[in-house]
Amino acid sequence: MVEKKQRVLVTSALPYVNNIPHLGNLIGSVLSADCYARYQRLKGKEVLFVLGTDEYGTTAQIKAKEEGITVRELVDKYFLIHKKVYDWFQTSYDCLGRTTSDENKKIAQEIFLKLYDNGVIVEKEVEQLFSEKSNSFLSDRFVEGECPHCGYEKARGDQCDKCGKLLDQKDLINPKSKIDGSIPIMKKTKHLYVNLKKMEPLLKKFFEERKKNWSQQAVSITKQWLKKGLEERSITRDLEWGIPVPLKGWEGKVFYSWFDAPIGYIGITAECLGEKWVDWWKVKDVLLYQFMGKDNVPFHSIMFPAYLIGAKDNYHIIDVLDSTAYINYEGGKFSKSNSVGVFGNDAIDSGIKSDLWRYYLFRVRPEDNDADFSWNDFEAKINNELIGNLGNFVNRIVSLNEKFFDGKKPLKTKSFLKKDVQKLLKEYFVLMDKSRERDALMKANEISSLGNKFVQDNEPWKIVKENKEKAGEIIAEGIDLLKILALVYYPFIPTASEKIAEIIKFDISTGFEKAFEEVKSGNKIKFVGILFNKLEKDFVEELKKKFSGK
Repeated sequence: MVEKKQRVLVTSALPYVNNIPHLGNLIGSVLSADCYARYQRLKGKEVLFVLGTDEYGTTAQIKAKEEGITVRELVDKYFLIHKKVYDWFQTSYDCLGRTTSDENKKIAQEIFLKLYDNGVIVEKEVEQLFSEKSNSFLSDRFVEGECPHCGYEKARGDQCDKCGKLLDQKDLINPKSKIDGSIPIMKKTKHLYVNLKKMEPLLKKFFEERKKNWSQQAVSITKQWLKKGLEERSITRDLEWGIPVPLKGWEGKVFYSWFDAPIGYIGITAECLGEKWVDWWKVKDVLLYQFMGKDNVPFHSIMFPAYLIGAKDNYHIIDVLDSTAYINYEGGKFSKSNSVGVFGNDAIDSGIKSDLWRYYLFRVRPEDNDADFSWNDFEAKINNELIGNLGNFVNRIVSLNEKFFDGKKPLKTKSFLKKDVQKLLKEYFVLMDKSRERDALMKANEISSLGNKFVQDNEPWKIVKENKEKAGEIIAEGIDLLKILALVYYPFIPTASEKIAEIIKFDISTGFEKAFEEVKSGNKIKFVGILFNKLEKDFVEELKKKFSGK
């Protein structure tokens, strides 16, 4: 009987589709999820990695207006841009989809109706700004006015970008419609709310059961929300661009994007797998691991679980929530409009291979606190660590073997490093299982450093003159270590890892099961060239200047 593989469902927060993701967006969710998915596949697990784009909401409408195209044209355009970026960065998604799919519409509406039937949805009458000129209610992002706290004249209806205070649109001083420039009036309207207060006992129970496996960021943010006490939260908007509310009398209302966006993980799975989506989302024998930046935590630790628990329809609720802090750019913020920072398309055009970007982003991954992208640090870590450590070891071993043994693996009668490597590999597994990916990468570097030290201490290029067999044993040990290095670096720098595996003709997809199985003596060791090109200081300075702002 074949043993059933443990199944792991991995999701990355769905980046909003009205802009190009920057380096911080990428490491905060997409690349972190990819790293974990790759690792779990190497461990022999059955993995489904779900990625996509969040496409509804007012920000898409505003961006479409700016670009002079329809909202559908806008999201179609940016979806392709996002896909190009994810593909170039080597994300190994199994399902790539969109929240605007028919499948997501169907599932979101079904979940809503179950919440409605189960008494979790409440109706409220509220006052909202209304444009008489456009004959429409104005959502928060379609209103602009003076902040009552700091006086900033371009505060939005939901938040002031200058002082950071959360706002209610009716508190704005001298509000104006961003659609038509008119001065809006206050008018009564109806909206639907999820009664989170009613769900609070179940959400607290769920959180207490799962939190031990969550990241520090995720636990801290969720605790703050629960300590403050949950309130009813609006899930509808007066917009055209969104999933319609499937209730009579609610025509013209759509779901707020933060209702249908997390449901989008399920919708994208259905878009990808058809009816088989239920085999991943309505079962118990799956580990659901979700990756996101800290700003997305409440929507995944409170809102999304509330929808799935409240629907009472056997949905699998998140097991592990992994959240990162932010990456800043040279001490400031990324800004596409001001040409500050590197965005996905910039990385593609930079002339630097994606493995190098991936290595550095994982190396500074903001696992507990905010981190900073620095060009000087980027250059140092690539040249001194990636090239000086891993690249140097691989090139050294292959060159020595080529020079003294005609490229064929020498005979080895014993293992010199196995015990030390096993210890480091065990520590690596613990870190990766907890998705401490930055620390796990440093552990991979330790394994490579161990190999470098072993070769340096034993100097086979000197020993070979007096004792060719002993020199061969040292080089053979280094060749066997290449298999371990290909595996431990694969979640981080897949192209380079595949090249290392190619050197010893090892199929990396077989994973860790045969990690310590030695390469057969006499096998031809293939030379694949230099793994990485050194970053030249002048080139790095050029890029630093290019992305420093207008």
